[in-house]
Amino acid sequence: MISGKTIAKNVGVMMASQLITWVMAFILAIFLPRYVGAEAIGAITIATSVWLIMSVLYTFGMDTHLTKSIARDPSKTSELLSTSLVLRTIFFLIGCVIVALYARIMQYDLQLTTVIWIMGSYFLTSSYAAAFNASLIGLERMEFISISNIVGKTLLTAVSLLMIYLNAGLYLVISVMTFSSLVSCTILFISLNRQQPLRFQVDFSNMRAVARDSSVYLVSGLAMVIYQQIDKPFISALVDTTTVGWYGTAMNLFGTLMFLPVVFSSVVFPAMARSYASGNNKLNIIAQRSFDLMFLISIPVGLGLVVIGQPLVDLLYGPQFRPSGGILMMLGVVLIFTYLNTILGQLLISTDRTSRWNIVMIVAIVVTLPIDYVMVPWTHQVYGNGGLGGTFAFLITEFAMVVAAILLLPPKTLQWSNVRTASLTLLSGLLMMATSWWFRETMMLVSIGIAAVTYIGAVALLRIVPSEDVLLIKNAVMGIIGRLRRRKDASASLGN
Repeated sequence: MISGKTIAKNVGVMMASQLITWVMAFILAIFLPRYVGAEAIGAITIATSVWLIMSVLYTFGMDTHLTKSIARDPSKTSELLSTSLVLRTIFFLIGCVIVALYARIMQYDLQLTTVIWIMGSYFLTSSYAAAFNASLIGLERMEFISISNIVGKTLLTAVSLLMIYLNAGLYLVISVMTFSSLVSCTILFISLNRQQPLRFQVDFSNMRAVARDSSVYLVSGLAMVIYQQIDKPFISALVDTTTVGWYGTAMNLFGTLMFLPVVFSSVVFPAMARSYASGNNKLNIIAQRSFDLMFLISIPVGLGLVVIGQPLVDLLYGPQFRPSGGILMMLGVVLIFTYLNTILGQLLISTDRTSRWNIVMIVAIVVTLPIDYVMVPWTHQVYGNGGLGGTFAFLITEFAMVVAAILLLPPKTLQWSNVRTASLTLLSGLLMMATSWWFRETMMLVSIGIAAVTYIGAVALLRIVPSEDVLLIKNAVMGIIGRLRRRKDASASLGN
């Protein structure tokens, strides 16, 4: 059984890497839009959305299946991984045909079509990396994932900035993504092979069983990705590519903040899956603390974006991307519910309620489309920014999904103590907004400082965090600091 110390260690390991990769992603998110412009960012956003939707089809839900199966029986790693790699290659080739037909039907221009195929090469290598990544999560060896993320993201940022400096053009800049993904994939493969020696052993007669067992996660993953990505092609069809660029820029900044729930849910998912399978009461404790922690983190991050969203966009991108500011402010509220849905979705999957969660995803897609159809043109006409309509639809469905996920949880998974914690946390966040709002335009850094002091002070004064959770967070933070110091000392000794 995984312990609190083990969770804290794994969170510390992944957080250390994610803090570094977040900085890299944030730097690239600043410079790339300024270099290529809103229309090109729109093309990249559309291409990414197309391949993200297609990637769910060719990965076929196998990543979640790999993690759960390997967590329960590590001896099956080679067989499951080999079969998964063969299947996703076959499905990718089929996906290329579908993408080609889609691009032809939509009558995309040469630039957008070229960007789509360059991004396709990146998504192929990323699908292999995802298989290795899922296997390592199942083995709970997150440190190797951290190394891969740091190296890959550092290469991506450094080489991309070099291409921008050399004025290499849009196509070469985005081709760097494939190169960095290959490097990350290689590191993951070597690391996994050292932990669980790999042999290519595909049982073709077992492929159907693997596909069948993974299919339940395919529906969940497909529903989630379509739900998250359908708005970009929709906005493009209803308005234009430049509006997609504004929307995509805000979403990229939003996406850089998603590493927090992703890291935590990845760490606790194997523990939740095992706890539910063993039938003990440990699952409820993990679920309650995870829910409280996600709310505690999401409130300052989300409401902080509401406060500084517009001045942050003005500072980073200038007048050309000013419409992205309003979108980012709305996404701040969306972020709170998205953080909660990340951990609640993993909890439902670990308790074998995937099919019910799939239904929620499908309903969310069905609801999103008519809202987008009405709100995108309306906000474009009234505010000159159709991206606000897509964000509004996102907000409605994310809130509804949180409510549905909580109702679908096993009885007594969450307690009234979670409601109390959430209420006090929201109160702390509103106090944070009230004290920091007035300085956001003229002194943004001062506004952020006031917000941090107010929120931390309110949380401490209201005693929101239990003492055992304070210890857990402390262990995670000390783990991050320790690893950063060791890395710094190692670099210094190499320099000497």
